[in-house]
Amino acid sequence: MSKIIFRSVAVVLCFIVTLGALSFSEPTEVHAAKTIFDIENELKQYKNELANVQAELAEITKNIAELEGKSGQTAELLVQYQAEIEALEAEIILRNGTMESYDLKRAQVISDIAVIREDYEYRMSMYKKLMQFIYENSEVNSFELLFSSDNFADFLTRRDHYNDIMNAANTLLKEIEISIADLEANEIELAETQEKYNDYLVELNRAKLEMNKKKKEFETIAAELNLNSGELSEQYKEKNARLVEIKEKIKKLEEERKKYYSSTAAFIWPIKTSSYRVTSQYGWRGDPFGLPTTEYHKGIDLACSRGTPIVAVKDGVVTRASWNGGYGECIVIYHGDGISSLYAHLDNSGKNGNLPYKGNNGKPTYHVKVGDAVKAGQVIGYVGTTGRSTGYHLHFGVIDTKTYTNLGGNYVNPNKYLPDGYYTKKESK
Repeated sequence: MSKIIFRSVAVVLCFIVTLGALSFSEPTEVHAAKTIFDIENELKQYKNELANVQAELAEITKNIAELEGKSGQTAELLVQYQAEIEALEAEIILRNGTMESYDLKRAQVISDIAVIREDYEYRMSMYKKLMQFIYENSEVNSFELLFSSDNFADFLTRRDHYNDIMNAANTLLKEIEISIADLEANEIELAETQEKYNDYLVELNRAKLEMNKKKKEFETIAAELNLNSGELSEQYKEKNARLVEIKEKIKKLEEERKKYYSSTAAFIWPIKTSSYRVTSQYGWRGDPFGLPTTEYHKGIDLACSRGTPIVAVKDGVVTRASWNGGYGECIVIYHGDGISSLYAHLDNSGKNGNLPYKGNNGKPTYHVKVGDAVKAGQVIGYVGTTGRSTGYHLHFGVIDTKTYTNLGGNYVNPNKYLPDGYYTKKESK
């Protein structure tokens, strides 16, 4: 009995010692990844500090000039040059940020135009086919239709089909008018954005030239004054060193921010599964709905199970996350240097335009929203069959604002960007 009690006590003591060791183990510090918003906040703080230090430097410069008792005119000129240089530096920082914003806006508008034009071309194609059918059957009257029918019920069915085609043609015409209006509005917005971008570029270059000129003149005057007045000179050196440090931090943060839009990393595969088929590549193909026509496919189709996670192929910023006609639920991500990736026919949360739909098993349609910074491999949505689709698949496209062709518009062959080893790639012709 005593042996059993001893063993029980020993087991309890071992458990307590083990628990204590686990409880008092040194915690591991976890650092969250820095987001684009963290970078923007840091930039704002450093730019505010930069303005304060520049103001302090201007005041010290003024005091030094007074203390040295130099020529009043020369001292005022020194203070004036310092203020002008600081104002030009602040202007350059502001214009750089504004130009990056306009560059993102340009990419967003161009990608919107490409998406809307795709939908417009599809509707025009369908409208032409309907109008051709109506033209070829325009001379068929009710009597011919009746006598060519097997029975009266067949006559009614044929007459209803003919009316349905007429109604579909009218509906398509209205949708085409809306698409044309959207295209015109976006093209006007693009022209205005480009004009503002060009104006800012001219002003930025003007400010840089003027700042360099002022700096050389300031250095000449400062050398003539030969400022070395004890404590004030030390303060000037200290503040100037901090000024250089802040500018370096701002430069590094702006470079880090630029990586979100101009990463040199290659694309990764857009779906998280090894069970898929490439059912349609970029370029000419037969009509997927069985019509005896061909169409120019502006992406690749990856057929796989519904709900398969879709991931961002590269770091970037979301510029579109909404329903878009034939593309259904659609996401566009801007990666910098004019390149955007498009993900279409995403599964949704209970709607398919105006049609009933079973939903997305409780999952959100989008894991991102416009303006979000995303990382390569981040889940953004799920494979579905919304919009103009024959089955569950991801339509993946690449938009290049620097490229335009009569067939593809701003869309380019994704095979240029997607990694090797996932399927046999095909060059577009």
